[in-house]
Amino acid sequence: MRVIATRAGAWLSRTLPGVHRTLLPGWRLVRRVVPAFTYWGERKSLRYYQAVIEVARRHVPDGRSVIDVGAADTRLVDALTWFARRVVLDRSPMPPRPGIERVLADFMDYEPPTPFDLVVCLQVLEHLDDPAPFARKLLTLGSTVVVSVPYRWPAGFQPNHVQDPVDEAKLACWIPATPVETLVVKNGRERLIAVYGGGRSAVR
Repeated sequence: MRVIATRAGAWLSRTLPGVHRTLLPGWRLVRRVVPAFTYWGERKSLRYYQAVIEVARRHVPDGRSVIDVGAADTRLVDALTWFARRVVLDRSPMPPRPGIERVLADFMDYEPPTPFDLVVCLQVLEHLDDPAPFARKLLTLGSTVVVSVPYRWPAGFQPNHVQDPVDEAKLACWIPATPVETLVVKNGRERLIAVYGGGRSAVR
């Protein structure tokens, strides 16, 4: 059923993009409410989530605060148990979870009172018409930033990805800093993970 729904959505986005944009918020809500379509249920086995957790522990072992920007309904921050404050931000409502702060906001309008020790943004930039301002703002939110993007996925493979293909060079155009670590994780298709900050990145 999920495959059929995905194909129907792809067809609608190509043939009737206005209708697709109108229906998308409601469809996302259905995916979060109905178990067969839960966002995390579809993704929890992906290896890149575990890779991000390992990167976070390696780079921010004593961190106190973390925010997941564009979190949707992933449970990544649930695994970052050593952070006393864990925040998820998204434009769409997210279900409550114990110990997790929810921020319903447009990221570009969000101004936290204090910086975070870790900022995570996974599989978001490829959806944006203009990722550069969004990506640059990520660097202002905290001392260490972890970003993931689909790695060299062909254009059109995912209809809601407007930036594919993405590689290191394209990511460098969006983020004006030199990553302190990059890795490519393969789980079906590859994803690029890049780590910035920690006092070790050179802003260009």
